[in-house]
Amino acid sequence: MTRLVAGSRKSPLAMAQTRLVIEALRQHFGELQVDIEPISTQGDERLDVALSKVGDKGLFVKELETALLEGRIDFAIHSMKDMPGLTPEGLTLMSTGKRANPFDALVSHNGHRLETLPPGALIGTSSLRRQAFLSAIRPDLRFTVIRGNVQTRLAKVDDGQIDATLLAAAGLQRLGLDTRITQILDTGTLTPACCQGTLAVEFANPALASYFQALVHNPTETCCKAERAFLLTLEGGCQVPMAAFAQPIDEKGTYRLQGVVCS
Repeated sequence: MTRLVAGSRKSPLAMAQTRLVIEALRQHFGELQVDIEPISTQGDERLDVALSKVGDKGLFVKELETALLEGRIDFAIHSMKDMPGLTPEGLTLMSTGKRANPFDALVSHNGHRLETLPPGALIGTSSLRRQAFLSAIRPDLRFTVIRGNVQTRLAKVDDGQIDATLLAAAGLQRLGLDTRITQILDTGTLTPACCQGTLAVEFANPALASYFQALVHNPTETCCKAERAFLLTLEGGCQVPMAAFAQPIDEKGTYRLQGVVCS
């Protein structure tokens, strides 16, 4: 029996996503035994300031990548939207599974939709992208930085510290929290982050490639490559309010990429 160690961030969402990938591996390769090694990242520990002021996208992955390069874990599971444009030498990155809901979800106090939030409503988010799009639609809205896991952010809505927050719809759905979603904001309102809704696997040992190739959903992989190329070309990160969303538009292999840079 082959035994592997998967690296994961410690949050409930990260652990749930890692278990999803492990279950998919077991369905394809029943002989696999996979253990999870929880790893804390700088992005998880620095909760007192906005991501745009702490550093760049690698905040949620550097410790996992170090563990890969040092051989402490065999593979790591990430949210693809957290990945920097460049992958460190010696590591391979690919999408895993079919993309889930790519859009942002509004979770509000008292069930208000974006258009019915009271004037001057306070929105909790650390994302410059989300702030930029919402400010263009509702210039009256106010924003405050909130960090932490999904449950922490929802609690701030529940106890009235903020009027609403924005979260990736895929994350809420993977945690079984669909009922908390007040409104899905599609590309007509808010273009998602690059690769939002997609899970990524990263590994160092080329011998593992065959395992993860079996999990690749080709349209998802193509969309990720297009969106990440946009991100890399424009040198985007947490400090730049950027968005990208690719999707197939026919059965001939044609894709449309929508990219936005907010000023």
